[in-house]
Amino acid sequence: MLKSVNGCAHEWFISLTESEDEAQLDVRLIDSLQAILQTQKIAVFVRENALKEQNITLITDNLTEQDFTPENIDSLYLKLQDNKIHTCLCSQLRISYIPICHCESVIGFVVAVHTKEEILDTNQFGTAVNVLHIYANQRHVLFKNRLDPLTELLNRQTFESKLMEVIAGHDHREKIGEHCAWYLGMLDIDNFKQVNDQFGHVIGDEVLILIARLIKTNFRSQDYIFRYGGEEFSVLFKCAAEDTAVLILERLRGMIAQHIFPQVGTITISIGFTELESGRILSTLVQQADVALYDSKRSGRNKVTNFKQIEGQHHLEYGVEHEHELFK
Repeated sequence: MLKSVNGCAHEWFISLTESEDEAQLDVRLIDSLQAILQTQKIAVFVRENALKEQNITLITDNLTEQDFTPENIDSLYLKLQDNKIHTCLCSQLRISYIPICHCESVIGFVVAVHTKEEILDTNQFGTAVNVLHIYANQRHVLFKNRLDPLTELLNRQTFESKLMEVIAGHDHREKIGEHCAWYLGMLDIDNFKQVNDQFGHVIGDEVLILIARLIKTNFRSQDYIFRYGGEEFSVLFKCAAEDTAVLILERLRGMIAQHIFPQVGTITISIGFTELESGRILSTLVQQADVALYDSKRSGRNKVTNFKQIEGQHHLEYGVEHEHELFK
C-alpha cells in the first residue's frame, strides 16, 4: 500500500505559481504528481487554450504500455466531464483518471498507473486535485499574459520569443508537414490614421478587433498571429511552397478588402513576407518582412509582396546567428 502525503502541499503550490512559462509549468506539474501519486507512470492531456474548445494535447507521457489513440482520448475526455476521479483495474494494473478543471470546465485530465496492490488514499487524490487546480489557474494566467488585451492576439513580447523559438527549431506545435517551411508575414492597415481622425478611436479599436478576427479565420490553430503594434500585425505560418504562402496571404488581403466595416465601409491592408531561412538572425528576418511591407505600401497599398522578389533592390546587412547570441 502506498504512503499518504501532506494534503497542504505548499511546496508544490509555490513551485507551480513561480513558473514563468508553460514548459516549466508542465515539468513542475509532472514532478509534483509523481511525488504525490508515487508513480513515474503518468500521462497529462490538456487543452492549450483554456478560453475556448480545442483538441486535447498530450503534454507528457511516461505510459509507453498504454495506447492513447485520438478516439480513446476523446472518449476519456467526455467521460471525465463529470469532474470526478475514475479508477479501474486492467489486468494487473490500477489506472486512475483525474480531471483537470478550470472555472468549472474540465480542460484536460491525468492518467496515473499503479500495480493492482498499490492503492491511493483520499488524501493523495485530494492533494493531486488541489495541485491540478493551481496548475490550471497558472496556465490560464500565463496564457493571458501572452495576449494583446484589445484584439486577444498574441502580443509583441510573445512575437519575439516565438520567432526565436521557431528559428532555433524548438517549436513543439503539431507537425504540419515534414517538407514545409516557416514564413513571416507583416501586415499593416492602410490609411488607418484617417479612420481614427474621421470616426474616433472607439471605432478605430473596433476595426482592429474585426481585422484580428478576419486574420484568425484565415489561418490554422497551428499558426501564430500577433498584434505587432498599433495597426500592424504579424503572422508565423508554415506551408509547403512559396506560391502557397502567396495564395494564403492574397486570400487574406482579398477577404479584408471585401469586408464591410460598420460605419467605416471598406478597408485594405498591405502585406510583406519572407521565408524564415535557417542561420539568419531575428532582426534580419523581421527587417526583410518589413522591407517587403514597405514595398507594398510604396507601390500602391492593398498588395502582397514577397521579399525574395525585391531582394535585389535592397541592401540589407546579413548575419549568421551564433548560439550564444540566439539565447541571450
